[in-house]
Formats: sequence, structure tokens, C-alpha cells
Amino acid sequence: MDYDKAARELVNMQLVYSKPLCKFADLISSRGEEQVLLLLYFRNAPACAGDFAVCLGLTSGRVANLLKQLERKGYIMRISDAKDRRKVQISLTEEGKQYACKVYEKTLCEYKSLFAQLGDQDAQEFMRVLKLGVHLLNQHEGLFRE
Repeated sequence: MDYDKAARELVNMQLVYSKPLCKFADLISSRGEEQVLLLLYFRNAPACAGDFAVCLGLTSGRVANLLKQLERKGYIMRISDAKDRRKVQISLTEEGKQYACKVYEKTLCEYKSLFAQLGDQDAQEFMRVLKLGVHLLNQHEGLFRE
């Protein structure tokens, strides 16, 4: 394979198809309010703000803003540590759990639709390549930091 040619083709696709690629990237790697809710939902236990920053690759300021918005909407609550009042755990409210469940179901539907459009063989190949890509990026995480 000509890797230089493939890299150029990918860059050209990014330029020509920027909008759909951004939509696709958003679909598979949301890093906003909904992702925070889903992380709490599947964790099924309180978490500290730093956990979100590390897991989602966000700054502490961005996480603070997300948590403020989610608290304002009534989806999360902050629980102070009894031993150390400076430590705060974030937990889902009942309304937050219900909303996170809806977000999860909506995301599943979007993925199922994508896979149906791809067909069995292409969907399997897509998942194989995506898993490999995530693995490689994770191995070389330091190379891709901003």
C-alpha cells in the first residue's frame, strides 16, 4: 500500500467532506454533557470532576462548566466528602438517570442505523478497523496530544 497516497486521500476527504466527518466524529466521540451523564450512568457510582477530565481528555475548566450546566438542569448533584469537605463527588439524580438512559437508547439507534446502511460485512470491517485504530491511538497517546 502507498501510505503517502492514502494519507493524502484522507486529508483531502477531511477538506472536502468536513461537515459529514465532523458529524460522524461527534457521533462516536461526544465529549459534552451527554458523555458525562453516560459515564456516570454506566459507572453506577459517584465520581470526582478529575475523573471526567482524564477520561474525556478535557480541561478542568471545561469539566467545571459541564458540571455546572448539568447541575442547573437537575441531572447531577454534588456530594461533599464527609472527611474532606474540599473533595466533591458527582452523582446522577433520578432525572439524570432517566435522561442518560434516553441518550443511550438514542445513540444505540443511530449506531444501528449506520450499521444497517453499511451492511453486515462492512459493519464488521468498520468495527474491526475502528477497534484497531483506537488501540493504536491509545498506545501512542503521547504522539497525539495537543
